[in-house]
Amino acid sequence: MTTTAPAIDVRGLRKHYGPIRAVDGVDLTIAPGQVYALLGPNGAGKTTTVEILEGFRRRDEGEAQVLGMDPGTGSLAYRARIGIAFQNSATQELLSPREILRFQAALYPAPMPPDEALALAGLTEAADRRAGKLSGGQRRRLDLAAAVVGRPEVIFLDEPTTGFDPAARRQAWEVVRGLTSQGRTVLLTTHYLDEAEALADRIGIIARGRIIAEGTMDELRRHFGARTRIRWRHDADRMPQAESLPGAWAGEASREATGRVTLSTSEPYRDLRALLDWAVAAGLDDLPELTITRPTLEDLYLELVGEEPS
Repeated sequence: MTTTAPAIDVRGLRKHYGPIRAVDGVDLTIAPGQVYALLGPNGAGKTTTVEILEGFRRRDEGEAQVLGMDPGTGSLAYRARIGIAFQNSATQELLSPREILRFQAALYPAPMPPDEALALAGLTEAADRRAGKLSGGQRRRLDLAAAVVGRPEVIFLDEPTTGFDPAARRQAWEVVRGLTSQGRTVLLTTHYLDEAEALADRIGIIARGRIIAEGTMDELRRHFGARTRIRWRHDADRMPQAESLPGAWAGEASREATGRVTLSTSEPYRDLRALLDWAVAAGLDDLPELTITRPTLEDLYLELVGEEPS
């Protein structure tokens, strides 16, 4: 059986600054075509890890392979196969986005037409405006276009939607999804946890130089015992007594003075079905204000780290 080599493969990665262990034994495997979100607070080791993989910082220990190559060599062959959207990039103020992308495209063996990259990033209307006149959000779009114009196989996106309005963020998400549908791999860092949850196939949370949690959202929920909340309003005037509720609802659900009943459960399908069966047997047409809330990435992240990512 043929196995596909990882796009990114890291083992025992370490980087020290004197007594400070910025990266302290990171293991990381990212498959081709995946979006991997690496999250963590300031000083966690996230930026150092990414900079090592981009080839801008040398590691002290461990192994790192990107597309089967060592990023530490800094070779042109390696540079030609990756794309980077920096968080803080230096833009040629007097050049237009189209001119900047023409220059960027010339560095790659088989780039996309610059106008195609501009369209992907939603920057067509500003294509001939001087870069120094672009808004902050437009500059981030230009960074995104520059990262993809060379048709790279692995793309590093560092806070790619900072300064975007909600509509522009959704458009950028579609660009990322389009890239992975073509088999490209994306390593994403972001402080928008909803962005990571919406885009990432796998998520890694780094703190104190180590990966402290990793997996899909479902795997993270299961591993950390995150519970789903099922909530509805019990109208005592037209419903059977709440004491007649089935199973876990009878003994574990919390009840408020407003009539709202909440069950926190690790088996939401079982307990929701029991509630609905009870409602049907009681002749109820509906359960007012019924909501089902699964734990979000933000819930899990704050439980593990205790502060917002940065």
